[in-house]
Amino acid sequence: MGIMLDLPHDLLVYIAEKVDLFEDFVALGGVCKAWRSAATKENFSRRPQIPWLMLAQREDGDVRGFYSLSKGLIRTVTLPEANEKRCRCLASEGWLITAESDWSMTLLHPLSWLQIKLPHISTLKDHDSVTYDACIWKAVLSSSPSSSDCTVMIIQGCLLKLAFCKLGIDNAWTTIETKLSMYFDVIHFNGNFYAVDGHGRVLLCDVEGANPTVAEVVAKLPSELHTRTIEKLYLVESSGKLLVVSRKGVCVRPVDETGDVDEDDCELTYGTTSFQVFEVDLSNDGWTEVKNLGNRALFLGHNSSFSVEASHECIKANCIYFADDCLESYYGEDDSVGGGKDMGIYNVRDGSFTSHFTGESYSRITPPMWVAPSF
Repeated sequence: MGIMLDLPHDLLVYIAEKVDLFEDFVALGGVCKAWRSAATKENFSRRPQIPWLMLAQREDGDVRGFYSLSKGLIRTVTLPEANEKRCRCLASEGWLITAESDWSMTLLHPLSWLQIKLPHISTLKDHDSVTYDACIWKAVLSSSPSSSDCTVMIIQGCLLKLAFCKLGIDNAWTTIETKLSMYFDVIHFNGNFYAVDGHGRVLLCDVEGANPTVAEVVAKLPSELHTRTIEKLYLVESSGKLLVVSRKGVCVRPVDETGDVDEDDCELTYGTTSFQVFEVDLSNDGWTEVKNLGNRALFLGHNSSFSVEASHECIKANCIYFADDCLESYYGEDDSVGGGKDMGIYNVRDGSFTSHFTGESYSRITPPMWVAPSF
């Protein structure tokens, strides 16, 4: 082992450049100081990476588990800054966005522990109508916080409004006043933010334009394409195209759906039954149902939605990897253990379901979510 530790730096760099998986690269840098000096961002492969599933907080508090799809193992990371007794977490661009019980907000990198302060929750319009653990339902970064022009867009808690801040510039959140319905998701796509609401309308949020607090409807999901009532919608970029994904089965419903049971006494449940995927052309409001994602997989949940190339054998092409983010179905229920049961892999081609993480991981504050590994 001593011989391995004394390898020339050039050889260590050569080894580092041959490592494909981010988790293996992190382990490489943990061997010793010499290996850590070679395991730098510049020496890492740019091959598409496999997302991790950040599990709900364990009973021992400050430890978080990250489930590896490639290894089938759980990597533990000490993250006292993400203790759900003090804060709520979301994920975007490999970073966590935390909202703490003192109403402060922070960007947190789960591996480097780097923290970047965000404007205080009290600067949000109508912030006093929600509690900290439900003040934000979604958060999306326009780019890595290391860039000079990173903007953070959030869906503001139970109010389901949009607000944004420009990192390093703004000391307060700016609310987008346009709200035609509740917002389901938001994405940064082709240089702009877009949101989708409960009626399937896609809205452009031009935060750099002359009217940054006004959102413009640029597309609407045709009712004839959607097979049932809209329950949950996501916005995802895949191969340069904007997709709108509809998730069904996530609203609370009776376990016995025959209609013979008194609604006040019946047992309730929820759980995904199917997905529909649509490609939207923002230039002409053109919609096409997508039956084949090609060599891509979508990752949906309590995180900002994203897609990856199925370049590793552990990622199934033409599939949707989903985690439980249906807060309206479990949040606030006294007998609910929280989100975490409605997770799996949906095959777009044949509509079948399989599992990814088979253990138990539940939380009403921060349920399991996908994190894209990053520096």
